[in-house]
Amino acid sequence: MNPTTSPGLRLLAGTLLLFGCSSTKPSLPELGARFEPKNVYRAMEVLPGDLQRVVLMPVTVATPELATLDHRNQLARILEEELRKAHRFEVVRATPEELRRGFGKESFSAGETLPADLLSRIQSAHSADGVLFVQIASYRPFPPVAIGWELRLVTADQGRTLWSLDETFDASQAEVARSARDYFRGHHTGSAELADPQADLRSPTRFCRYTGQAVWQTLPRR
Repeated sequence: MNPTTSPGLRLLAGTLLLFGCSSTKPSLPELGARFEPKNVYRAMEVLPGDLQRVVLMPVTVATPELATLDHRNQLARILEEELRKAHRFEVVRATPEELRRGFGKESFSAGETLPADLLSRIQSAHSADGVLFVQIASYRPFPPVAIGWELRLVTADQGRTLWSLDETFDASQAEVARSARDYFRGHHTGSAELADPQADLRSPTRFCRYTGQAVWQTLPRR
């Protein structure tokens, strides 16, 4: 630095070196609304006493471009883990292989025309009381991460809908980001997340875990 530079300018330059050269993203304000799924249907507030075992169907995708989704199996695994944590009912899985052998197709969505005997055969094979259909409706794995779910729980004997949800979680929305951050604060997995609170909002798998917890919370209570 020029030796004739005044002390005030030298102090300012030092301050800029300490703080001005590192760019930080603006933090999300603490105050503000939190996101709650709104597109939810519940036939009742409390699950029927005879709904004890539910078959989780293989995850489907809403559009062809999602069919080769690299994270598809990982998202499905995380969603299942969060469902088990909810402790609403016993969860058993129908495998793609099982469905292909019985129906010539590896997965089914709740919105399509189902084989007439699909539910009854699943009920018989698994001693099931209900069937849960899961679809990835949309997915954006790069920041800001977004995941859309279409879910439906039906009775195995009659196919009556007990609960359904059609919701997109988009980290670019402040309400969603605040709710996700609240969740992450209680579920940190290491020092990296504590050092950078925004890291979870940039991780598809971490964000998926938040969405899983959020959607299963809307199930009728036990």
